Amino acid sequence: MLSHLPAVLAAFFLISSCQPASETDKPAAQTTPAGEWIGTGEQRLWTQTYRSAQLTDHPTLLLVLHGDAPFNRPAYQYALARQVAQANTNVVAVGLLRPGYTDPAGHKSAGERGEATGDNYTPAVIDALAAALTTLKARYQAGRVVVAGHSGGAAITANLLGRHPGLADAALLASCPCNVAVWRAHMKRQVGGPVWDLPTQSVSPEQVVARIPAATRITLLTGTVDSIAPPALTQEYYGRLQRQGIPAKLRELPAQGHEIFLTKDVQQEIGRLLE
Repeated sequence: MLSHLPAVLAAFFLISSCQPASETDKPAAQTTPAGEWIGTGEQRLWTQTYRSAQLTDHPTLLLVLHGDAPFNRPAYQYALARQVAQANTNVVAVGLLRPGYTDPAGHKSAGERGEATGDNYTPAVIDALAAALTTLKARYQAGRVVVAGHSGGAAITANLLGRHPGLADAALLASCPCNVAVWRAHMKRQVGGPVWDLPTQSVSPEQVVARIPAATRITLLTGTVDSIAPPALTQEYYGRLQRQGIPAKLRELPAQGHEIFLTKDVQQEIGRLLE
């Protein structure tokens, strides 16, 4: 339930308000996504899969994660997966519905959704996503694995890299609240309310950054006017990656805010990580 969140948060917190995919995108070989459940019990998660027109025996697997979406049912992870599969060769792109979330079609992944206050980046959530990624990797005999996450999904992606080292070869983090305690303090200043002070079991990316393999390719994108996950959070995490000797790349998008996940910049950087 979100009934105790400050009403002003609805106007301020726009996660998952990304625009739908452009109707001018190139026609896909697979026009209807393959929707399926991955895992069982508390790790049963909904996915929609899109494939490039041309695939080898060992394609690159892309997993796409949405943000915290406090007031909407997220579907833009499916849109980005479709866009990437259309624009690139040899890619199986999977949009995943995070644990506890419901999408516009009524599919609901198992697990705890939380209050969309940075409280569901928990070990259980991270491990459920790792289990799904392991299953997908084996199913498609993937040669490489890339994970792309937006906002809270970016924080979870960073946690996945550190909590399950080597499971993914590369990752894109967009609009990342990569220091959970600092981000929650920022949101309390912005919108107020005691909810931001409640204890959580969330893992914060800086807590596991030392476990990320040095060969992991990581690209970080942030909008210079992002008022929800300020650029300083991405910059701080980028510095931590550099100190670990990880070949990270940082792009700051001028005059862009929080909702950058369906932009051409993100698609372009994912394409580079797929190479």
